[in-house]
Amino acid sequence: MRRFIRVELPPEPVINDKCVRKRLKNSVCDSCAQVCPVDAIAFDTMDAVINNQLCYQCGNCLFSCPVDAIDNISPHERTYQNNHLVISHDEPLASVEELLVWHKQYQIDGIEIAEPLVDKWLPVLAALNLKLKTLQEPVWQLIMTQPPEVDSGRRLMFFRQKLDEVPLNKGQVRTGLNARKQFYPQDSWFHIELDPESCILCGACAKVCDEQAITFGNHQFNFDEKRCTGCMSCQVVCFPKSLQVKPQVAKDNEPVTFQYYDAHCERCRLPFSAWQQNERLCPICIQHKKQGWL
Repeated sequence: MRRFIRVELPPEPVINDKCVRKRLKNSVCDSCAQVCPVDAIAFDTMDAVINNQLCYQCGNCLFSCPVDAIDNISPHERTYQNNHLVISHDEPLASVEELLVWHKQYQIDGIEIAEPLVDKWLPVLAALNLKLKTLQEPVWQLIMTQPPEVDSGRRLMFFRQKLDEVPLNKGQVRTGLNARKQFYPQDSWFHIELDPESCILCGACAKVCDEQAITFGNHQFNFDEKRCTGCMSCQVVCFPKSLQVKPQVAKDNEPVTFQYYDAHCERCRLPFSAWQQNERLCPICIQHKKQGWL
């Protein structure tokens, strides 16, 4: 009687509950979808899903998700030697974000690519070198190689050739924007733009920021862009739309501090935070005054 072997399939990729799309109703974060080459990620109200029929687990989303919300996908194992990545066959194309981690974690400073694959990798390498130049890091060298010629009629020599070759190193890099922040502790990847004219100093942005890139208290409104992972939650909860988060690479980024003051509204008699020391009306009463209600 024929016996059947039961094969355990690996778990399907999923987006877990850490995803900001599942925590904030109006979240606009789409970092994972932007880097997905096959459009396998879709969003709905308070939800984000991976279409497992389309996903081939390239791993690009692992390096762009601001909160490490991707489960059951591993970064692609790549080969390297002598501080160079070695691309000898057609493998999933790395993202710039992944190569930035290779640069620090394994001290990679170049890439060897078999000539038929150069056109595929060249745009990524160019984009990588632009960011490395901004960060004042050594740019990567490109080394083009020829695919090894194999005489299929002489198998013994083929196997001898394999035995004589020096084996390549294999490895994976750490994923997530927090891992990248640890490798580049003084640099930033996003710019938080504040419009003080419209900001009412409510502090909602600081409360929703998991990375403490925005802090509010003790008469100081602080922005530390080195901590920002670009989830844009602060932008979503900002009622007057005074905040914008934009991708921007910066070297040796320093925190920015705004000073604010305690004030007391002479109309509604409630305390509030103000940009000016002698402010007499709170933001709500100012708005009511503009509308002719006061």
